[in-house]
Amino acid sequence: MEFTMKLFPSDFEDVKRGKKKRDYRLNDEKRRQLRIGDTIRFRRLPNLDEEFLVEVTNIETYPNWEECYAAHFDEDFKDTYESVDAVVEDTYSGGYYTKEESESLGCVVIDFKKKRIVHHLACACYMEENDKVLMLKYRQKWDHVYTPPGGKVEKGESPLDCLLREYYEEAGVIPKNIRLQGISYYTCETDGCIFIYTANGYEGEIRDSDEGELEWVDKSKLGELRQFEQNQAFTPYLFKDEVFEGKFEITTDAKVLSKQIRLT
Repeated sequence: MEFTMKLFPSDFEDVKRGKKKRDYRLNDEKRRQLRIGDTIRFRRLPNLDEEFLVEVTNIETYPNWEECYAAHFDEDFKDTYESVDAVVEDTYSGGYYTKEESESLGCVVIDFKKKRIVHHLACACYMEENDKVLMLKYRQKWDHVYTPPGGKVEKGESPLDCLLREYYEEAGVIPKNIRLQGISYYTCETDGCIFIYTANGYEGEIRDSDEGELEWVDKSKLGELRQFEQNQAFTPYLFKDEVFEGKFEITTDAKVLSKQIRLT
């Protein structure tokens, strides 16, 4: 299971840098559901605008903060506090937890490690010729949206390998003068990266696609097409000298919740 917890800025930065690998909490109902191997998504207070994933590696429970801090004093507290009592006093006076709720619920120590994220890789290519760009319009899937030919990177492929294979499978041609135009990173239920290429010209003869209808679209009209919102956002950065990096948070139906695009 995955849980979400909030951290103060200093603690969040320590987790991100790998300095903090243990968290101290009340053993409330939410914490009692934790199991080794679960994922915690720590979010940075106050705006919750940054987050970091960790995996739970160990869980220890204690009846009170005195026993909890005593067990970990030398490792986590002796450089900052003179005694276990001083840590307990700071816990109460700092407004973290009250003595009453601590004695009622007990305490839990959560050890964790950085969560290794598996990114799903894909590629897409906007191929132009004579100021027109070849686009694929889905017949039924995704409600007739336009997209450049491309697809998911398979085992053993590089993104460019994937591009050449997918383009041939979907259009019957091999793009020429290929260049990397950008990388579009997204997070949803999974995290992924789409390598965005542009090309000029092609080899072979374009044939009908099983995926949808192939159409040559005026390059100047590309931004007016009904594309996925993620693609729509980076369309102005295509066919430029700079390489862009896009960062998107999207929904399962490909709606963009937040975006950030920068040039490199």
